Amino acid sequence: MKAFENIKHKWAKLLMISSAGLLVFSACKEEIDTANRFTFTGETVASFLQKNDTLFGQYTELLKNVKQSSKTQSTIATLLSITTNNYTCFAPTNQAINDFLDSAYTKGVFPSNDFLVFLDSVKADKEIADSLAEVIVLNSIISHGNDVKGLEAENFPDDNGTFPLPNLKDRYLTANKETPVGGQTEYYILEDVKVVYKNLKVENGYIHGVNKVVSPATEGVSEIFAGVKNMTLFDQLLQKTGWSDSVSAAHALDQAYDELYLSTDLESEMPDNIAAGQSKSTAYVPEHRKYGFTIFAETDEALNNILGLSSPDELIQKLSDHLHGLWGNNQMEGVTFGTSDEDLRKPDNAINQFVAYHILPVALPSNQLVYHYNEKDYDRKTGRLTIPVFEYYETMSMAGGPRRLLKIYQSRESGGVRLNRKPIMDTETYEEMGTDVEGILVGGQQGLGAVISAVNGYVYPIDELLVYTNEETARKVLKERIRFDCASLVPELINLGYRRPSAKIKGSKDNIYFPRDFKTKNIQRSQYTYFSYLSGVNLDWSNYQGDELTFRGNYDITVKLPPVPYAGTYEIRLAISGNTMRGMCQVYFGAEGETLTPVDIPVDLRMKENYSSPETVGLAELNVGWEQETDDQDYNDRVNKALRNKKWMKGPRYYRAQLKTSAGNMAYNLPTVVRKILTEEYMEPNQTYYIRFKSVLENANTDFYFDYMEMVPSEIYNNSEVLEDEW
Repeated sequence: MKAFENIKHKWAKLLMISSAGLLVFSACKEEIDTANRFTFTGETVASFLQKNDTLFGQYTELLKNVKQSSKTQSTIATLLSITTNNYTCFAPTNQAINDFLDSAYTKGVFPSNDFLVFLDSVKADKEIADSLAEVIVLNSIISHGNDVKGLEAENFPDDNGTFPLPNLKDRYLTANKETPVGGQTEYYILEDVKVVYKNLKVENGYIHGVNKVVSPATEGVSEIFAGVKNMTLFDQLLQKTGWSDSVSAAHALDQAYDELYLSTDLESEMPDNIAAGQSKSTAYVPEHRKYGFTIFAETDEALNNILGLSSPDELIQKLSDHLHGLWGNNQMEGVTFGTSDEDLRKPDNAINQFVAYHILPVALPSNQLVYHYNEKDYDRKTGRLTIPVFEYYETMSMAGGPRRLLKIYQSRESGGVRLNRKPIMDTETYEEMGTDVEGILVGGQQGLGAVISAVNGYVYPIDELLVYTNEETARKVLKERIRFDCASLVPELINLGYRRPSAKIKGSKDNIYFPRDFKTKNIQRSQYTYFSYLSGVNLDWSNYQGDELTFRGNYDITVKLPPVPYAGTYEIRLAISGNTMRGMCQVYFGAEGETLTPVDIPVDLRMKENYSSPETVGLAELNVGWEQETDDQDYNDRVNKALRNKKWMKGPRYYRAQLKTSAGNMAYNLPTVVRKILTEEYMEPNQTYYIRFKSVLENANTDFYFDYMEMVPSEIYNNSEVLEDEW
């Protein structure tokens, strides 16, 4: 590594010979190592790089020529000159860019390795040169909005974790740290891009000089397996079953939407207020509609050991035999066990279903496998884990194949993120007392440091066999209250990387507005429905995980529900955070191919609020039996039973409803943060069900709040021996 003293010496010479635009060095706090840290007062990212062109001159020239978007002539240099927004910039040195061009020339991507030839081609709008310039520039910058001042190296994620916001290319970057014994910590982006000049603080963020161009993989999650030495067997399974085609790089962007975005002013359809208290000035219209995937893949070592392989040629037959032992003899209805190439591509084939259960139709970086935000006692500053967090996702399936849920889980006791863990909970504290099913550790023994990033998703190695079974997965792991954040039903949001961001999404934008022509897989809406995602960045809303989906106008939405694990009666509940700006809707329910029918009377979401006296509003004034809890648990149980008889429930004890003057209150204690029991229905695992919410008011300026839902089997909510816990 080039010593930081060398660059300090060069900057000192610049100070002596420059008569204008002096670089001002100011030491940081005393407890920080000031030998490597400086504040450049009065400088922006753009001006600092310009003044240090002996190191960053080539990068600076590209900043002046790469456009902010296809809809503007403004350049990235202009963007990095604005002090109302903050950035983390991984600036490649001149040598790093020369090395990148040498590589492009060697591979035949660009016909020269001369930077001036390359720059002239960029200025002349040559397609290949423009594309390479965008790789160099857009991948190197993370925009933090005006909330976060950029990231110091010490705050980079650990163990190949991902940064909390995407770069300007809409890609999430990974980072890791290495500390040699007795040495200083060294920082890397994408495993091998070394930070050689760190923490150069300017007025609008931080610059980190790097020794290579930041260039994430361009392969899809399918193609990337070819370069992973310890996953050749799972790659074989992907290829044989045909799932490799479904998750290839060809499935990364919805080209039709891209063309629509470029040709149409989609922002013009936004109402003045996308939600109560949220003007359209807060909303960002997505430039892309992305497809994304997450694969949990057994390593070669795991498959060899579990199946007892002596040769890769035995994989298909021995895996089929293993699955027959788990699923055969009608243990899993309708499964076939053929091993021919034709058989393996059928939706009823055991190996095809096995592979499908490893794939999610969402791209989940390591910091979004689960979401820590406002669960009880969680400290957002330190990240100290408390009670468990969890999410449920429907895995991939072929037409005619089974729909199945995968549970992703993390707790203080789990030793990392796990798949299909079934804990035994202390109902008083909601801490683990043990486990019925340990669950599979994501990343295996390497942990999340083993994540592999692709252009359209992520691959996580696992060292145990991930198999869905009726006995363990359906009847044990998923025999519980299935609470899912409604944002998990919108893979298009997750694939954009904007679910639960840590700062502004774009510039001053907090929220996402989905235009009518932006298709969402699981939510259908009428043309009179305005659909937005409210991120809740740095706000103390009373929402599960802090964010929400919202619908406005004369809304009419139909939601495809996640699959249930087994046949039985389920209670379907809707979270409500009431206020006077909500609306009233009729709820409908039904199976695919049937006419959805109304359930009960319309649900009125309008409730009075009173932050100074919350116990007097919401359900407390509706005469449905809501009472503040007491020290008498028998009395509390009677109150909860009375509420249930009116088809209401208190909110869970699980999360903190952070009202302005009630910060720290749990949802359970607030009569405006509650759950509505919508319906009880008999449901089957191989059927698809929908729930519809239709406004019954003429007033189009009311909101439908869509935060989280619960699907609860009758064995949980109607158990005469064990009451459903209050979490």
